[in-house]
Formats: sequence, C-alpha cells, structure tokens
Amino acid sequence: MPNRLPQALLTLFAWLAATILGGAFLRADADGIAGIVGLLTTGIAWNVVGGLVVLALASWAFGWRDLGFGPPRLGAVARLVWFPILTLLPFYGIAFAIGLPIGRVMLFLAINTSLVALSEEWMFRGILFQGLKTRLRIWPAVASTSVLFGAIHVLNAFALGDLRLAAAQSVAAMMTGFLLIALMLRTGSIWTAVVYHMVWNFGILLGVYGTVQSPLPEGPLPLSAYLVPLLVVLPNFLFGLVLLRRMRQDVAAHHGRHMLDDRRQTSDKA
Repeated sequence: MPNRLPQALLTLFAWLAATILGGAFLRADADGIAGIVGLLTTGIAWNVVGGLVVLALASWAFGWRDLGFGPPRLGAVARLVWFPILTLLPFYGIAFAIGLPIGRVMLFLAINTSLVALSEEWMFRGILFQGLKTRLRIWPAVASTSVLFGAIHVLNAFALGDLRLAAAQSVAAMMTGFLLIALMLRTGSIWTAVVYHMVWNFGILLGVYGTVQSPLPEGPLPLSAYLVPLLVVLPNFLFGLVLLRRMRQDVAAHHGRHMLDDRRQTSDKA
C-alpha cells in the first residue's frame, strides 16, 4: 500500500488553519466558553464549513475513496451503540431540567454540532487514520489517531482562557476518540462515529447553554471542574477498549484461519 501519511498530515495542517484561524477571526470578541457557545447558537460556524471544504478538496485531489462513508452494518450498530446511548441520557436529562433554549438556538446548535462532528470524523477517523495505516499496524494507528485528536483540543486554551481546563478537555477527547474509532471499525462506517459525535456534543452543549446564562464565580475553578470531564468520558473509553479488544481477537482468529488455509494448501501441493 502506498504511503499516504504525508498527504494526510498536509491535509491536517490545512484543516487546522481553516478551522482554528477562521475560528479565531470569528471569535475575536468572544470571551471564554460563553462566547463560544454564543457563536454556535447564533449563526453558522463558517470556519467549520471552511474546514469541510479543505477535506472535500483533499479527498478529491488525492483520490481517497476508502474513508468509510458507506452505510454501516445495521446489525452491528444495534448491538454496539446501546451503551454509548445510555451515557448520553444524563446530559439530556440535565438539559431538560435546566430548560431547553428557544427553537432558533437549538436549530443553530444542531447544525453546528453536525458540521463539527462531520469535520472532525472525516479528518481523524477518516483521512488521518487511513494515512497512519499505510505506515503503522492497526493498533498503533488507532492509538496515534486518538492521541492526535485529543492533542488538538489543547488549542481550545486560546478560547477558554484556561490551559488546565483545555488540557483536561484534551485528555477527555483522546479517551472519546477510542470509542469513536471503535464504533467506526466495528460497524464498518464512519457515519456511526459522526452521528454519535454529533449527539454527544449536542447534549453537552444544551446543558452548557443553560449554565452559561448565569454569571460564573470569581477566582480559580475547583479541582472538580478539571476532573469531571475525565470521569464523564471514562465509561465510553473503557467500552471503546473492550470493542477494540474484541476486534483484535476477531482479527487474530481471521489471521489464524488464513495461516491454516495456507498450510493446508502447501501440504496439498507437496
């Protein structure tokens, strides 16, 4: 298989330039998490659209047709998504308890979280993962994809104004990345990861929208503010590892059957 990692990394840098620099321009007057939520709920996130354009052009220019945009295996979806869905219920319960925003706010939030989910999955679980697989075995490629996915979230420190909070979010994103790539690999489609990513972000931001309407307390954040994101994603992280471990067993069994077939063919020829 030809090495396509350089093209994937080039696409990553171009994608970051479009989304991060474009977002910095759009968030010029935004202040912290409240400003980010305000931008996501009052209009289209055009920097994310710009990132999608970069991904579409790169996929067309490099002829990438194996990024997983086919339909998922519905049986696998039904067997695998029940647990991740359960972990979403508290977010939506909190959002309903706080009070849902008006329809226009929810519409923009739904559109923008869909765009973000598609953009990030296309970049990481699609282009970058496939590029890494041309240089690495599948398990290092899975880990590298998830680590890099988490690492870019450190850049949120510029928007949040808190490096420690951005670092906690980065680790949480890395942990979530293992579940997202497991869902893609086990269902055979990137759309499973895209939809779950969107529903996850939408539920979290619904709750955040309600809380940022109230003024935040003065002074440094308590330790729990940094630990909660990690505890929230821990069940999904562990579930993702279980799915990947089972997939590893399936691959090993498949490889073992192939070796046995090869030996039989060699024996027959002898």
